[in-house]
Amino acid sequence: MARVHVKMFATVREAAGVPSAQVEASDTEDLFSKLGESFGPRLSRLLDEARLDPERLVILLNGKNLGRCRAGPVKLTQGDEIAIFPPVSGG
Repeated sequence: MARVHVKMFATVREAAGVPSAQVEASDTEDLFSKLGESFGPRLSRLLDEARLDPERLVILLNGKNLGRCRAGPVKLTQGDEIAIFPPVSGG
């Protein structure tokens, strides 16, 4: 298990009710499950939707966009920083 820092923005922050959290998780699947358990059904639903459609949320691991390359869980290491936010669009 790795202790990681999770930053949440926009609708993800609203769903969680907090801007950030420290979580112990072995990989991204474990992390999403623990976030959903800790912060309730609204956040859990957002994360579940992102599992089915990776374009629903942007997930950065130490600044690197996991994006479409998420073929499965990504292993986490001690001190990793995760940022989760909805895609940004503009015109």
